[in-house]
Amino acid sequence: MGVANSVMSFFGFGSSESETPSTPKPRASAPRPRRSSDMSEIVTLDPQSYADAKEVAANFRAGVPVIVNIGAMSESDAKRMLDFMIGLKEGLEGHLRRVTPKVFLLSPTNVAVTDADNDQDDPEDLMA
Repeated sequence: MGVANSVMSFFGFGSSESETPSTPKPRASAPRPRRSSDMSEIVTLDPQSYADAKEVAANFRAGVPVIVNIGAMSESDAKRMLDFMIGLKEGLEGHLRRVTPKVFLLSPTNVAVTDADNDQDDPEDLMA
C-alpha cells in the first residue's frame, strides 16, 4: 500500500501522516578548475622519480599551476615525466613552458603566462 499512499499524497488525497523524508545522497564530483580570480598559489615540485607524476597530475587537475624541476631525476625518468606533462597539457587543454633546461611550468588554460622570448607551446621545442 506504500505506492498507493504515495500517489494519493501526491494528488493531495493522502493522509497527513509524516513520513521520513529521503535525503538526497551527496554526489562525488571531480575537482573543478579554479577561476583566475581564485588563483592564489603555485605548487613547486622536485620529483625524484616518475612515481611522483601523480602529485603533478593531482595539482594540475585541481587548476593549480605547477612548477616541476626534473633536474634530480634520471634521464629516462625525466623524459617520461616530460612526456606525461605534455599529455596532461594536451588532455586538459593547459600550457607547458620550459623555464630552464630542467624546469617546466605546467599551467591550466585559465592561467595566462606571458613569455616575451617564446610565444609557442610546441611539444617539439619542449623535448629538446
